[in-house]
Amino acid sequence: MPKLLQYRAGSVIYFRGDLTEKIFLLQNGSIKLTYVNIETGQDTGELLSKGEFFGVKSALGHYPREETAVVVQNSMVMAFSIPEFEQLAMKNSQLIIKMLKVFSNQMRRTHKQVASLMNDAESQNKNPEEGLYQLGKFYFKKKKYAYARHVYSKYLAYYSKGIYADAVQTDLNAVVSFIARYGDGLSEKNTTGEISDESAVQIDGEGTAGTTGGKQGEKQSEKPMTDGVLENANLYGEAIRLIPQKNYIRACQLLKKLVDGDHPEFASKSSFEIGRCLFLMGKYTECIRYYTQMIAKYPKHDSLGETLFFMGQSYEKTDNKTQAVGFYKKSLAVINNKDDDIYINAARALKKLGS
Repeated sequence: MPKLLQYRAGSVIYFRGDLTEKIFLLQNGSIKLTYVNIETGQDTGELLSKGEFFGVKSALGHYPREETAVVVQNSMVMAFSIPEFEQLAMKNSQLIIKMLKVFSNQMRRTHKQVASLMNDAESQNKNPEEGLYQLGKFYFKKKKYAYARHVYSKYLAYYSKGIYADAVQTDLNAVVSFIARYGDGLSEKNTTGEISDESAVQIDGEGTAGTTGGKQGEKQSEKPMTDGVLENANLYGEAIRLIPQKNYIRACQLLKKLVDGDHPEFASKSSFEIGRCLFLMGKYTECIRYYTQMIAKYPKHDSLGETLFFMGQSYEKTDNKTQAVGFYKKSLAVINNKDDDIYINAARALKKLGS
């Protein structure tokens, strides 16, 4: 059954880059979606109206969220699983037509922005080789990995010995790696971002509401919406954008500010990202130590399964096969979803180690 969730002003329903399969319907209140405008590179905000669905494309497409959903005023939101949403859509042809109109408008807006970018490049008299290289870099920086792969591949097809060929090949390898692990979305990050049942209100078959247990709104912020919340969201987004650029030190500096801040949701997610940066820098012992402390602080962290996987990877990198096997198995037990990318990678790692 769909769940009716209550959110307080200032809380975040999901972050840009989260990989979840929930679809939401705004019942009442006010929610703002913030996303990156590919033409300007700046964050753009869009307020939702009562009765609007959000999170549909990324959920149905199984790729990371393209936007951050911030609660501006206390809100009631209905959360659907994909099968629940599909069942609703099958019974309501008007809903399908409405969705098609929305997606059509979004695609038209995106194509217009891309055309504007291309025209801008031409107006600056960039030669085709440089223009192709810069466009690929733009998409890579904005984590439009599928677009970046396409543009970089075209560059190498046309300019296999061009002045940017080596740089393009390096970036293309990174893009392919990100797509293999995180999909074609806007972010390399793969977190659950799902809402705990403890903070949900279950709608039963008769349409009446009853609490599912736990403290209502336990995961949501008590603070009213302030500029500080949006600043934290922007700071977090900037840190995440630095990671695929391999600017790990600067990313960690920004994430550390959020860890030391007063917003528990940002602190929790930022802690995970710092550990991942340590792993990507090859600091495997430090990664293990940091994640051990993080799990002690957040024993029910949203990314616990992925954290355990990175710890297994770190132990394997330091030739501690026994510990690696143990953490891979823990990761599988926590995730318990054979279709999850981390589950697949952990199972593959265990097989490689002969366990």
